[in-house]
Amino acid sequence: MNNDERKTPSGIPLKAYYTQQDFAKTTAAIKDDLPGQGDFTRGIFSTGFRQAPWMESLACGYSLPEETNKRAKYLASVGQQGFEGRASINLVFDRPTFCGLDSDHPMATAEVGNIGVIIDSVHDMERLFKDFDLDMLNVGFIVDRSGPFIMAMYLALADKLGFDRKKLRGIVTNNPLTDMFCSKTPMFPADACMKLMIDTFKFCSVETPLFNLCRINGYNTRESGSDAIQEVGFNLAIARAIVSAGVEAGVSATDMAKRINFQFSQGVHFFEDICKIRAVRRMWSTMLREEFDVTDEKARRLKIHMQTSGSSLTAQEPENNIARIALHTAQSAIAGTQSIHIASYDEALGIPTEESVRIAIKTSKLIMEEVGLADVVDPLGGSYYVESLTDEIEQRVLKVMEEVEAVGGVIKALNSGYFEQEIANTAYLARKEFDAGERVVVGVNKYREEESAGFGKVVFRPDNEVSQLAIERVRKLRSERDQSKAQQAIESIKEALRNDQPVMPRYIDAAKADVTLGEMVSAVEEIVGCYKYAPITANIS
Repeated sequence: MNNDERKTPSGIPLKAYYTQQDFAKTTAAIKDDLPGQGDFTRGIFSTGFRQAPWMESLACGYSLPEETNKRAKYLASVGQQGFEGRASINLVFDRPTFCGLDSDHPMATAEVGNIGVIIDSVHDMERLFKDFDLDMLNVGFIVDRSGPFIMAMYLALADKLGFDRKKLRGIVTNNPLTDMFCSKTPMFPADACMKLMIDTFKFCSVETPLFNLCRINGYNTRESGSDAIQEVGFNLAIARAIVSAGVEAGVSATDMAKRINFQFSQGVHFFEDICKIRAVRRMWSTMLREEFDVTDEKARRLKIHMQTSGSSLTAQEPENNIARIALHTAQSAIAGTQSIHIASYDEALGIPTEESVRIAIKTSKLIMEEVGLADVVDPLGGSYYVESLTDEIEQRVLKVMEEVEAVGGVIKALNSGYFEQEIANTAYLARKEFDAGERVVVGVNKYREEESAGFGKVVFRPDNEVSQLAIERVRKLRSERDQSKAQQAIESIKEALRNDQPVMPRYIDAAKADVTLGEMVSAVEEIVGCYKYAPITANIS
């Protein structure tokens, strides 16, 4: 790249400097909104982090539920806190659980417990939350296809332990649509996924009013190779489609908006990723007001969980990642996020060690308490450059959303492979820039030491032999339960789907009858079928 020519990773050309003339053309100059007002460009609270600091929600999960329980307790011991001082547990699940397979399924071989916690039944859920008061948790279930079933098990556990469902707080991500172009995992068809999502909304908005019931997942979109514009544009289009589906099913747009949470990547380009968040807050609020007539300002606030960029972390010279993560966390603070997963410096090598998650939490605390980034709301507001870039991102995102509509909307875009194709093209061009040295990654394609690989470092690995205990447990559970009661619960799920009846209560009954996750997912799949992935390949030179 010519030194006189600069652009953001999304291809937005940058001037050498910006002036009052640039600022005069911006939305900020015309509207002059304050934090907590207007369409929330400057943040959703007028006093920002003075009202409440961001939640630290490190993704956590590996091996047996008991092992993840220990890690969750360790995170709390080194300072991780959720909303109102509650314990914060943000759970990732192993691939079999994520896909809706029991640990003894043939396709689960070698994957049990490797990159997340194992949940086969409500008994595993009880092991996972041992010693935690459920009504004093902020819990995150990072699982989409299996989200409604995991939520059902959690509610079954709450009922068993005597906790009031209405006091439970957290999020179940419950949005398989993004996974259809971010991961090649088994899915229900796109239209069936949408219907099952709305079923969960209708039930849980009444039963668990403090739970967010859908995550719009920009983070995985970005990790799959998209740029920041696609990350926001594709996922705002999906969010619009979900709200529309809810309204069509009889849920008010206001109720839908209140229970949707967004997750974005905070990473590579300091200013682009801050301006992206400022733009998406404004766009979400505007869309809800203008397209769905949502007049409740609180409902139009875009709630954001940021995750510092995992794909920017390197296995080479992994200590460099500590600096990257600190910068990404600082960006999140400046952008005004509500919660953050602060990555650990060894995530490019494996599941983080206790040392690395401690450093991650302390990085957050340092930024929160020492350097003043939590003192002032939207400290970059009014910058000639920042306001100009925020507007430019908004316009480019609107164009992407128009392109999604032009191919027939979200469901058709999913079924045709459109999203995945566009991301593959972007990732291909980014790789070409990396190979040419135009996109620098310090310690990898520039400033690299001769012995720079990090694989000699201490790397945490779950014990595969311990994980195999899950297979014994699920088989024992099936052999000892009341088979008639379990089979009746499975058939009840199928009956509800055939007759277009609410199915979430049937999942809860099934969990209480010791029906496994895999059995519930299989029952649904038998009725609604499977999603067929469209073949894609980068189609640009």
